Formats: sequence, C-alpha cells, structure tokens
Amino acid sequence: MTIYSHSQLSTYEGCPLKYKLSYKDKIKRDIEGIEAFLGSMVHETLKKCYDDAKYTKINPLDDILGYYDSIWDKNWHDSIIITKKDLTKDNYRALGKKMIGSYYSRHCPFDSDITMATEMMVNFSLDDARKYNLVGYIDRLSRTKEGIYRIHDYKTSAHLPTQAEADIDRQLGLYQIGVQKKWTDVANVKLVWHYLAFDKDLISSRSQEQLSKLKQDNMELIDEIEATEDFLPKESALCNWCEYPDLCPRRKHFIFVESLPVNEYLKETGVVLVNKYVELKEKASEIDDEIDKVKEAILEYAKKESVDVIRGSGRKVTVKFDEKLKFPGKNEKDRKKLDILIIGAGKWMEVSQLDTTSLTRSIEKGLWDKELIGQVMKFGRIEETSSISVSKLKEEES
Repeated sequence: MTIYSHSQLSTYEGCPLKYKLSYKDKIKRDIEGIEAFLGSMVHETLKKCYDDAKYTKINPLDDILGYYDSIWDKNWHDSIIITKKDLTKDNYRALGKKMIGSYYSRHCPFDSDITMATEMMVNFSLDDARKYNLVGYIDRLSRTKEGIYRIHDYKTSAHLPTQAEADIDRQLGLYQIGVQKKWTDVANVKLVWHYLAFDKDLISSRSQEQLSKLKQDNMELIDEIEATEDFLPKESALCNWCEYPDLCPRRKHFIFVESLPVNEYLKETGVVLVNKYVELKEKASEIDDEIDKVKEAILEYAKKESVDVIRGSGRKVTVKFDEKLKFPGKNEKDRKKLDILIIGAGKWMEVSQLDTTSLTRSIEKGLWDKELIGQVMKFGRIEETSSISVSKLKEEES
C-alpha cells in the first residue's frame, strides 16, 4: 500500500521523472538546497518557542536566536547548494534571524491560542475503502477560546502568494481532512500561512463541498500516478534545485561537458555536432531570406512586364497568379457564426473535418469513458516522429 504526501504529489506534478527517481527508484542524494535548509532551521526554532511556552517557559529573543545559531552550526554540511551565486550562507543565516525576530515580536508570549501540537503527523485516507492514503506534518495545530481550530504553516519562501492562491492551496486543505478524520467533533477550521519573509499571514477556510472536490481531485491524481509508465521530465525553474541533473535526459549533457577542460569541451562529439548543426541552420536561414527576396522581386517583375515566363541563363521561371477561396479557421473571428450557419442549413456533415489534434488530447488525458476510448483506439495507430530545434542558451547555462 502506497502512502502519499503533499510533497510527493507536488513532485509528480512538477516533474514525473524526478518523482520516479526519488520515490519509486529511491535514489538518495546527499545534497540540499540552502532554501530548504533555512526553512528547516527556522521551523525548528519556532517549534521550540511553542513547545517551551506550553510549560510556561518564555525564552528571551536573544536565547531563541542563540538556539537558531546553534542548530544552524550543528546541522550545516558541505553538500548544501546555493544556486544564487551573489548570495552566501551568511546572507541566508541573517535572513532566518530576521524572520524569527519579526515573528517573535508579533506572537510572544505565544499564548494567543492553545497549542495542541507542533510537527504533528496526520495519517489518513481520502476514501472509506482506504485505497487513497496520505501522510503529512502540521507545523502547529492550535485551538482558540472560541473553539476554532487553526492549522498553521510557516513559510520562508521569497514569494508571497495572493489570497486567491491561498484559497485553493492543496496542502493545508488535505491537513484539514486529516484533522477532521482524527477528531470528528472538529467543525470550525482555519488555515493559516505565516509568510515570515513578509511578516504577513494569509488565512483561508474550506467548505465541505470544497473538501469533497479536493478529495476527488487528489484521488484522480493518485490514479494517474499509479497508471503512469513513462515518467517523462518536465522543465521548469525548479530544475536549478534538482538533485538529479546527471540522470535527466534534458540536463545530463550539461553536467558532463561543464566538467571538461576547454580543449576537450570543444572536441566533445555532442558539442561538435550541435555547433555544426547551428552553423548550417544559420546559413540556411540566410539563404531562405535571400530566396524570399528574389522570389518577391520575380513576382513584381512579372506583374510589371505582364509576363508569365521569365528566361534565365539555361533555366526559365514560370509564374502563376491565382486566387484561393478561404474561410475563417477554427479559432478565427466569425468562425462560430459560420458553423452555426452551416449546421442550420443541414450541411455540416458534408463539410466538417474531424479535429484529430483535439481527439488525440481527449484520448491521452482520459477525458472520455473507457469504453468509448477503446472503440476509438481501433482506428488509431502509433507513428514515430522526430524533430530538431535550435534555441539560444540562457546566460546562466552558457
């Protein structure tokens, strides 16, 4: 039985290949991003504030920051990666202190509500048959005097989402399901994100209808994951923090050649082939541009001189001018009106054309029922395709 987490689901959505390498192949790498390390240290420090406050011990801010420094030094290791080259670990360390200080100033003595638990594990199922199982850890669960339960999450991110984004956040919505499964008498729940870098809280809530949809959406996502056979890579800004670039078909050649001395780099087969291909493409582009200019000049000459055939040195060019009837394309203006007109005239079946691109998308995404897909697939075939494209290297990849 597979138990999923919000982090697992997000990893799959972000890059199926990374999901496979991490969670199916269980390939572990002893590297960590500085942002994740910073988050862990800040979380651990704020946890201490509330854990001690439960016993009426209120630590002075200097002691709290001293604790933060001590666990930073204790846990720091040389495999921590800093991708932003203009920043150092001291910059991140100072940022952590700033976030803790701001939070401390606003929430000390940490008794505005009752802390039920910190770093509380929730283990629950989305369905009664216990087929779709999840686990998560709540940074802090609290209860107000009015009986409102609050699910708190500390965020050290440099990005502040909108309220609309918070209102559809999956993670704390799933945690609410877990809390209400654990304590069935919990009715009123608030979801609270503490964006520490901005000293700002975002608060949201979920209706039962929203929670039902959240369950359904994530059960469908789990079904998709378990049915997937080809875990393909998906590029995004998160690639810069990935621990598997040497195993990714879109990144591993970069990793290989960047370690080569300059003289070997320029001779490496892949580099040589790409450079030659780009050189030829650039020449071809110049030739195509010149051909277009000469063609336009020929057409203008033919019109001016009223000729259809133009003789050259050993060759001739025949020029034809014609008119072609065209109608609005699928996404062009007035296409809908045209469709309605033809349908109303009872002529649709005579002139309609199946949009095979939309058909393929519907099949691949499973948008139709399985029986219909099976019938349609009798007409389908798999063909191998290939393509080559050229684009400029980003400055940071060069």
